[in-house]
Amino acid sequence: MNFQKIPSIWFFLSGIVFFVGFASCLFLTKIEFTLGYFAGGLLVLSNAWLSAWKIKKSDFYNRGHAFVSLIGGFYFRLFFIGLCLFALIRFTRVDPVGLVTGLSVVPAGLFVMLMLIYISNRRPKEV
Repeated sequence: MNFQKIPSIWFFLSGIVFFVGFASCLFLTKIEFTLGYFAGGLLVLSNAWLSAWKIKKSDFYNRGHAFVSLIGGFYFRLFFIGLCLFALIRFTRVDPVGLVTGLSVVPAGLFVMLMLIYISNRRPKEV
């Protein structure tokens, strides 16, 4: 198994979960819920993409600098997401439940990836 490809597969599956959820929200829920889902999903997917980009770009030869850079970037993105969530809830008409549902796109993508790994690793006599 090539462990270098796992973050890109996880991001791809999270994107699929996001677009399937967005399409179903368009047809099944109110516009406020859909906007909340869309905003939360974009926030969490952009955070995941920026985290992966920062780790790939990081220079691990200088452990102290890399550690400070990664942890500092994590807390900066966490603070920025908190500000975005506050602004979305306070100043726009998004449904907070839709926002939380959108924020759960990346964990749902991880769950889908783990289920696909489990299915693909079964032996023929187990089926």
